[in-house]
Amino acid sequence: MIAAKVIASIEVAKRLNCLTGIQFVLAKILGGTDAGRLVIAADMGRVHVGERVIIRQENSDWQAFAHDKMPIDAVIIKCDSTTRYRL
Repeated sequence: MIAAKVIASIEVAKRLNCLTGIQFVLAKILGGTDAGRLVIAADMGRVHVGERVIIRQENSDWQAFAHDKMPIDAVIIKCDSTTRYRL
């Protein structure tokens, strides 16, 4: 799991039918050896810029709300704008 902060919402020029209802965000990793690295993640819960999130990059997580034809490799699994994560 990766603790990150959402820094931008990504608008796509062409959307695949299988991605209906999913938004993409750009998030900055908050700690560890990858601190500061940027990651693009899919979200179904409508997070907002500035919110802290937990991101997973394993197939089993995004397949829980998607199907295997979706081109997604990172998904937001938790959002809580008030919690400070200890890293």
